[in-house]
Amino acid sequence: MNIQVEKEDIRKIGNVWSNEDGFLAIICNGDTANIEEILLRNVLKCFGEEYHIVSSKDFIWQDDDYDDWDFDIEFITNLPYEKYDEISSR
Repeated sequence: MNIQVEKEDIRKIGNVWSNEDGFLAIICNGDTANIEEILLRNVLKCFGEEYHIVSSKDFIWQDDDYDDWDFDIEFITNLPYEKYDEISSR
């Protein structure tokens, strides 16, 4: 079974998107990060075969009530942030 993805699907991955030294970084919920990593890997190929996830790191933060810690994963790509910005502003 093949799943088709499109460039625009990049907006549906993660919950925080940022410019990390000129490249797209996406923070995903720790509970869904594994499946979002697979999707992100495939969506990046829509931009070109040269784009991929270059690193990932734990992103741990305290919730708004300061009574619990949340665990997310940040994926850093080699996709220029401007390419993401073009898609997200449509």
